[in-house]
Amino acid sequence: MKRNSVLKKFNSEIENLFDTLYKIKDLLEDTGDYELAELGVGFLDEVSEELQDGAESIREQIRG
Repeated sequence: MKRNSVLKKFNSEIENLFDTLYKIKDLLEDTGDYELAELGVGFLDEVSEELQDGAESIREQIRG
């Protein structure tokens, strides 16, 4: 598979992961429980940061 194709598919799947993270955050916010909503935001922030860093490392490797 060509690098551009792998990179395009990889980016699409990373986008799907972020969509799922935001759905989880929204779900927790919709409970009306302030503490649970705050935990959801914190979870999103922590996972997003790690996901972005890891994804960028993988993108660099794909690019060669």
